[in-house]
Amino acid sequence: MTISSINSASNDTQKTAAHSTSSINPNLHIQVMLLPNSEHLIWVIDDFITDFASLVDYSKTKAYFNNVGADGTLFPGMRDEMPRPYYQSLSSLITLLAKQPKGEYFKQHQIAKCWLSKVTLSPLQLNASQTMPHFDSLAEHDMAAVHYLNDVQLGGTSFYRYKGADKLHLSHDDKDIIFKMVDEVKQVAASRKGYITDSDDLFEKVFSIDAKPNRIVIYSGNILHSANITDEVEFDKRSEHNRTSINSFFSIA
Repeated sequence: MTISSINSASNDTQKTAAHSTSSINPNLHIQVMLLPNSEHLIWVIDDFITDFASLVDYSKTKAYFNNVGADGTLFPGMRDEMPRPYYQSLSSLITLLAKQPKGEYFKQHQIAKCWLSKVTLSPLQLNASQTMPHFDSLAEHDMAAVHYLNDVQLGGTSFYRYKGADKLHLSHDDKDIIFKMVDEVKQVAASRKGYITDSDDLFEKVFSIDAKPNRIVIYSGNILHSANITDEVEFDKRSEHNRTSINSFFSIA
């Protein structure tokens, strides 16, 4: 469900923010969507970066990728921290969103990390916890962003509800539920093959956002979600069909 759709070409505040950094496209397009059966908003911004081709080239020829797990998370692939100008561009975007309808969420923000991320673990290499939807934080004011460098055929992002507790998002008060959820996944690990891309016995897929080159999606980090790893994804970081994104995390007040 789309709450609003805004073309920045006709918005003076967006043009002002765009000129504060050459990286932001003055013609970017913003949509605000409501996650079904919840009060959670999802922000979808298309045509985010002006020189998108250079960003893709950086991901292919200049980034240095660390070993899987070096970032301290369960991300199933290799990562490299983005250069400082990308942080500045994301910060400018968040400041811009604060001036839009429903933008009061973004009045203040602090960016934690921006990771250039390539999925390199094949389905058979996953541990049980990597076959389920995940959350990025249990804090109410922590947000996540996914900036797609690949096209739709390599998979967007889906959001899930844990059936065992009818939970779409989790908090610090839900630790018992989290232990139960992870334990249930481990109990049936032998039957869970690869990446989750649809509803199953434990989780219901409630909403999906398609990938699109230069699209960035922003949502609450405590919502259960997972990348849609399609059959067309190749797990060699050098492949043209590797799923590549920039995953960023920031807090708001």
